[in-house]
Amino acid sequence: MPADEPAAVRLEGPADGELLDAVHEGVAQLWASAPHVPDTDRMLFEIALVEVVANVVQHAVPAADHVHVAVDLTADDGAVHAEVIDDGAATPVDLDRGLPADTATSGRGLALIQRTVDRFTFERTGDQNVWRLARGFTPEG
Repeated sequence: MPADEPAAVRLEGPADGELLDAVHEGVAQLWASAPHVPDTDRMLFEIALVEVVANVVQHAVPAADHVHVAVDLTADDGAVHAEVIDDGAATPVDLDRGLPADTATSGRGLALIQRTVDRFTFERTGDQNVWRLARGFTPEG
């Protein structure tokens, strides 16, 4: 049954392994508030979200003492959305580069994200890196 109000979860903290655990817990909270999201869409969205946050945890360069991350998750009647904002240094991100060569040992994460969500954007806004993802769905029922 679709929700009257969008389900929403907000997470914040330093870019570390505990944040990744919190993201998994936050996604579980989101699904509990949005039972109408089909299982396949849940799984693919979570894969993309965890990949974004893992990239921030692994690659973000602190502009100060540490990188602070805020994650906003929402689910409405037709899509799930995430906005991941970090205050790390400017990050060169090329969303148009496609898959790396078969022999590459890294660089597959962005391509994986693009294949699991309908919309994936990155922009530098002021002192922040802003990642946005969305995956549309047809509610179960």
